[in-house]
Amino acid sequence: MTAVRPMVVAAIRRRRLQTVVVATVAALSTATVVLAVGLLVLSDAPFDQAFARQAGAHATATFDATMTGPDALRATGTSAAVSAAAGPFEAASVAMAAGPLQLGTVTVVGRADPGGPVDRLGLIDGHWLSGPGQVVLSGNTTAAPGTGVGGTVTLGAVTVRVVGHADSVTDSAQGWVWPTQRDVLHASGMAPELVMLYRFTSAGDDTAVAASLSTALAGIPSRALVGSSSYLTAKRDADSSTAPVVPFVVAFAVLGLAMSTLIVANVVNGAVVSGFRTIGVLKAVGFTPGQVVAVYAGQMAAPGIAGCLVGAGLGNLLALPLLTQTGRAYSVATTSGVAGWVDAVGVLGMSAVVAVAATLPAVRAGRFSAVQAISLGRAPRAGRGYRVRRALAATRLPVPARLGLGTPFARPARTAVTMLAVLLGAATIVFSVGLSTSLQRVAAATQIAAVPVEVDVANGDVGAASKSGAPTPSTGSSAAIRAAVAAAPGTARVVGVLDAPQDVTLTGYSGNVTVEAYDGDPSWVGFPLVSGRWFARADEVVAASGLLRTTGHQVGDFVTLSSGHAQHRVRIVGEAFDLNWRGLVVLAGTSTLTGLTQDVTATRFDVALTTGTRPDAYVASLSTTLGTQADVSVRQEQNAATTFAILIGLIGTLTLLLSTVAALGVFNTAMLNTRERVHEIGVLKTLGMTPHQVRWLVTASMAAIGLPAGLLATPLGDLLQRRVLPVMADAAGTRIPSSFINVYRPIELAVLAGAGLLLAVLGAAVPASWAASTRVATALRAE
Repeated sequence: MTAVRPMVVAAIRRRRLQTVVVATVAALSTATVVLAVGLLVLSDAPFDQAFARQAGAHATATFDATMTGPDALRATGTSAAVSAAAGPFEAASVAMAAGPLQLGTVTVVGRADPGGPVDRLGLIDGHWLSGPGQVVLSGNTTAAPGTGVGGTVTLGAVTVRVVGHADSVTDSAQGWVWPTQRDVLHASGMAPELVMLYRFTSAGDDTAVAASLSTALAGIPSRALVGSSSYLTAKRDADSSTAPVVPFVVAFAVLGLAMSTLIVANVVNGAVVSGFRTIGVLKAVGFTPGQVVAVYAGQMAAPGIAGCLVGAGLGNLLALPLLTQTGRAYSVATTSGVAGWVDAVGVLGMSAVVAVAATLPAVRAGRFSAVQAISLGRAPRAGRGYRVRRALAATRLPVPARLGLGTPFARPARTAVTMLAVLLGAATIVFSVGLSTSLQRVAAATQIAAVPVEVDVANGDVGAASKSGAPTPSTGSSAAIRAAVAAAPGTARVVGVLDAPQDVTLTGYSGNVTVEAYDGDPSWVGFPLVSGRWFARADEVVAASGLLRTTGHQVGDFVTLSSGHAQHRVRIVGEAFDLNWRGLVVLAGTSTLTGLTQDVTATRFDVALTTGTRPDAYVASLSTTLGTQADVSVRQEQNAATTFAILIGLIGTLTLLLSTVAALGVFNTAMLNTRERVHEIGVLKTLGMTPHQVRWLVTASMAAIGLPAGLLATPLGDLLQRRVLPVMADAAGTRIPSSFINVYRPIELAVLAGAGLLLAVLGAAVPASWAASTRVATALRAE
């Protein structure tokens, strides 16, 4: 080994470019692996992970403070059924507004510390409270304008500054204020409330949670309990909303793992093969096959392992924002980075790939005679690609193109691995562009995009004067309010909606079903059809995909809507895509509900706005016109819109990373091929080939790899997008319209087929420039 060590050090110093390339590829590949495994870990039961990490509450119980006191509630935490408890915290349900925007009623809790034994809050941004006059909002209430850090919101009649956003894994509150903020927590006319948070020794199902809570509250008057919630409700909601995200995250993670492994193996293997001449020299001076393997394994392992260690750190830096984005898409708080064992997997796994990729060709070369190794090191094996090069020579292509296009056939194994890496990179681009387009179409079809403003008549004060003193509907009737809304500047469309009473049910199905009745054309309100058509008569309805899946019905079936007043037999004529009520919805005309309910007058109006109209400005103007006759508000189902934005951003970031890794693999192959042909390039320059033609020669050699890879990647990426999107929709409990899946036209696929060529050209740019600038004398002396 005394002879091996100096040879390893000398090789690393002499081949500085090779050392840098191996280290860089190992670093980026390890970073990709760390990120990919981190995403896979986060995708495995994200709610359960967050619940354990944040010590989530198995039950949140709210009490009437006039019927029980803090000491009595604190004592419930000592029950045998309770493993940990926090509280009591003072709480209040207050109306929240951001400027003129009414954001609905929220639960605000007085809490000085985001930590504690139960329901530790994950800070998303900003900072925690430092005193009165401040509020930290839940991550689920931050989509409206004015709710960002530094903004101000009104809680009841009190204006406070938003200093941060935090997540409670069970959504125990929508906002937190300082415990002494009594003007919010003890506002006039509001019953004081106290909140306790419990973790139980037994909480496996709803029955166990209910039993444990009952045991804990044995000494509390039953009437003192205002309400309670179980973590299982939050878990079911979280699981249903995160399930659609998992397939695409897993797809990107698997692509990243496969591409990283391929490129590292290709780079290291190519570096060893390119050193076969040196292996022959070592054998000629007396090195044994074992020593040869040790020399090459060592000179690859040293920069490779160093690169892996750097890559683990880089992976953590990349993972921090990406895991945060993914966590927000999953509606859970994430940790500050990946787990330590993920870093270990990345470093050890990539180091093993480096070692194997260096050892296998070195062992093969160690078995060659010195003459064989030297001859193979000077040029590829004789005859490889000979027929292809002869065929190209007979064409009328320019000389640089003929020479360059034949180069990949001289090293078929290296070319195949490089082509596979480019194929995966190009397929990732096609997949990501298609998926982003599909998600944008889905986002545009949801109600938050189609119907940004709601006018709730049921909450209005009929007959009140407008705030501006302007003429108002004389009776505050639904028809008069509708006319005022239709005449308001910025209104594009308006339709009346009746939320059917809860006693209107679907016969034969015991679960809750939402029945939405429209007094006009509902085709634009955010329920695109998967199949069938919209209802045209009173005995026709449209059902959401999730409801059809749950009940086993299909388009064309007859079902019965019933209430305490009557029954109506109706036919399902269409299937609607729905991400608004998790699919359990029936859409009908108001005439369908005649007889089922006493009043079929619209209780709210869905409003679409003209292009360029800001929802907050529109709401402020219309609120002034209508006064208290109706509650005008921006639609609050903002989570879906936020999730789509996060997913599209995440797709773009991951695509950029994987494309960079693919281009780096091309760079390595182009550099190795160029170094092997440097003597030939010197001869060509002597014969009159210009630097521009040399650059073209090297680029053409990689184009021969990138073009077929791109042509193969286009259908592969399109197929992946067509497979992943329906899986995401299926996980969300719905089917998806074909228009959301078929996003590519033939001309667009033809353009995207050039993605592989683009990656190849970008990867070959530096080696081509190096070859073009190499002096003739230097090239001719190269061996």
